[in-house]
Amino acid sequence: MLGPEEGWELVVDYDLMFGLDKQVHFFSYTALSAFLGIMVMLLSDRESVKKRLSYLWMVLVTIGTAEEYRQYMVPGRSAEFLDAIANMLGISIGLAIPMLIAYRHHFLVKRLALYSIVFIPMLLGLLFLNERPFITMEEPIQAQLRKVVAFIGG
Repeated sequence: MLGPEEGWELVVDYDLMFGLDKQVHFFSYTALSAFLGIMVMLLSDRESVKKRLSYLWMVLVTIGTAEEYRQYMVPGRSAEFLDAIANMLGISIGLAIPMLIAYRHHFLVKRLALYSIVFIPMLLGLLFLNERPFITMEEPIQAQLRKVVAFIGG
């Protein structure tokens, strides 16, 4: 395994990872999802609230990720993988209280597993398009990663 003694160095930009921009994404989506989750709980009957909350989570996470792709097309804006992660975490935390109330017995794993088949490639695409790297490596390692992505079909 390569390490600093072989000339390889990994630099992590914590300000980019946990800075004000990510906090704004996190808290905005937390507030939005908490409000919508409470509304779903108030307007749904007891039998359908579980399903509707899980659908709401899927819709909000998809919108948050799709918004990052939309920003890639806008001049002066950038698509960032960490913004999508902050959006997703905010949505998850915002819906946590309504979900915990509605899902006392079990979580609908099948729906979330099926959704992850769609969502994980979306996140991987953002990671590839990310314009502001939060982890940098020496160029030879980056060149090797590009070869792997090209080999896979990227």
